[in-house]
Amino acid sequence: MDISKLAAVELTYSALESLEYSSGGQLYGTMEGSLVGERLTGTLRLTNLAPRRPDNVNLPTLRGVLTTQDGARAWVELDGLATLRPVDGARVFITTCRFRTGDERYARLNTLFAVLEGVLDSVGVGGVARGQLFECHATLS
Repeated sequence: MDISKLAAVELTYSALESLEYSSGGQLYGTMEGSLVGERLTGTLRLTNLAPRRPDNVNLPTLRGVLTTQDGARAWVELDGLATLRPVDGARVFITTCRFRTGDERYARLNTLFAVLEGVLDSVGVGGVARGQLFECHATLS
């Protein structure tokens, strides 16, 4: 597999609710931010429906819309794992990332598979996640 940098990502929680139950919990939040790269730049609006496991691992489950700088829109799906960094309580995460769009200028997004790696400084309103989005290409023939 070949991996190449696609864009820097920054997201901020604008709302967040945490529900507790016996087998972990559930996070429900909204995030807004940006994706900035040479081949893809735009704003992001996402909803996070992240289950929390009893072992203190969160499962980011984000859905939303990317609006590119030239007005195209794409559906975005991110799914992953977020573990607690003991030294400062930040969440280190890695997610898959997929897009869907009907805009022909961005048709390549429909077959793009990407991975987002980053850190969320705090789980709460105003918490900022910063990371790098990497495009993955299969090399098997």
